[in-house]
Amino acid sequence: MQATEHELCGVLERHFGYRSFREGQLPIISRVLSGQNVLGILSTGGGKSITYQLPALVLPGLTLVVSPLISLMIDQVQQLRRKGFRHATYLNSALTLPEIRQVLDEIDAGRYKLLYISPEKLQQPQIIRLLKRRGVSLVAVDEAHCISQWGHDFRTDYLRLPEIIAELGSPPLLAVTATATQAVQEEISHLFHIRTKNIIILSINRPNIAYDLIEVESDKEKREHLMDQLQSLRGPGIVYCSTRQSVDSLVEACHAAGLTRTHTYHGGMNAMERMLVQEQFMQGQLDVIIATNAFGMGIDKGDIRYVLHYHVPASIEAYTQEIGRIGRDGQPGYACLYVQPDDQLIHHRLIQNEFPTDEELRYFVEVLSGIHKGIDILTHQQIQAWVGVGETVARMLFFYAERAGLLQDVVMNRDGYQFRYIDGQEKAALPLMRTHLERTKQTKYAKLQDMQAWLTKKDCLRKTLTAYFGEAEGESEAKPKADLYCCCYCGLDQSVYMAQESDDESRDLPSWDLEAALRMLFPKR
Repeated sequence: MQATEHELCGVLERHFGYRSFREGQLPIISRVLSGQNVLGILSTGGGKSITYQLPALVLPGLTLVVSPLISLMIDQVQQLRRKGFRHATYLNSALTLPEIRQVLDEIDAGRYKLLYISPEKLQQPQIIRLLKRRGVSLVAVDEAHCISQWGHDFRTDYLRLPEIIAELGSPPLLAVTATATQAVQEEISHLFHIRTKNIIILSINRPNIAYDLIEVESDKEKREHLMDQLQSLRGPGIVYCSTRQSVDSLVEACHAAGLTRTHTYHGGMNAMERMLVQEQFMQGQLDVIIATNAFGMGIDKGDIRYVLHYHVPASIEAYTQEIGRIGRDGQPGYACLYVQPDDQLIHHRLIQNEFPTDEELRYFVEVLSGIHKGIDILTHQQIQAWVGVGETVARMLFFYAERAGLLQDVVMNRDGYQFRYIDGQEKAALPLMRTHLERTKQTKYAKLQDMQAWLTKKDCLRKTLTAYFGEAEGESEAKPKADLYCCCYCGLDQSVYMAQESDDESRDLPSWDLEAALRMLFPKR
């Protein structure tokens, strides 16, 4: 479909209130509308969502947005509805069965132009049949770095997307992200057949963010620094931790210190509570979210003033994504990372727990070979119970068993995975699965080593960060410009980011209120 720049600007202003496109948006949209597969790499806050939301208005069929997090889907749909765009919805595990049926009926009736969906939901045959009947004009993969970051272990359904897209008639594909190294770009491009000329890359540099590192010797010292900063920094802000236990402990300490407008956010909370916490933070009724990396991806809150990392993140990509929440309104913001030598041990332990042991791997193959003759449908829950692993590991085992030729015709339905077992492949499949799993694990360790190397360079943090993502010095003006202060190595005055007397009134507002959050999410019509 062809549309002139003038026509597209008219759609942009009419539906989104912007008079002109940001850098990179128009080339991406133009290529997508002409039927090409595109990879767009725009910095956090760079307007990635417009690149698929606007085509959804112009194209005749449905636009699918494959999104990794429930909170991200809900946030984007709510924002669209606030702007008067009622033709967007989502499908994910937070919906009840009656709600899912209602959404599916409305999709079938042609009510929606834009559907946010998780990669797991997109595997279900009844949904694929519905989408084929409805007609899909565009598939967008939001936060596409997750294909590489999670696709090989945590979210293996990402790697099945090319097969699903082919089933839907091979509509154009748009992959968007803020962080992709050269290797990740190549992986995404290979997976979705994206030509080099259709990779649109902008600088990841955010000149309004200042970078700081604070070295500590103990958790006690780290906690003291954190409490001091939370008492003095201008908010709102986010604190990231690597474990749920740390999140809960720090929020408890904050409440004891009088910081009552602080709340937890992690995967151990139910979906409704996470939604409520996110909405109150978005509306300014919470000052601080202390969270695992489950919080924040794609959340478009413009006035976040700081992000503090209580633990060193597992990768530079994760760090860049998380600090990207800061200062989307263009105002100065502060990113501080506490560096404690023992932090990397947390990630080593987490990585070990994410993967099956060799004993679990062998037992999984034995279980499959022993039961396949009497069972056509097998659920993750059954594998978890029989092998003694978690759901994530069960998904991983299924995926790599298929890739190793032990299973064929693997299809997910409402009851579980339907598959055909291939007799006599156990001896060949086991070493292949072992090799795939070990390679994926070593990639995670390499990312962790890259993070540690970045922290120990003792050079401009901004320059070395952009260099990691392949930006040559000429591309980012030798050392990328910063609006205010650059980093702790180039010069940084923390007092610039401290709360002023005029900010103190907000600290006296009521603490988190469940009833208020519910009224906000579900207003009376």
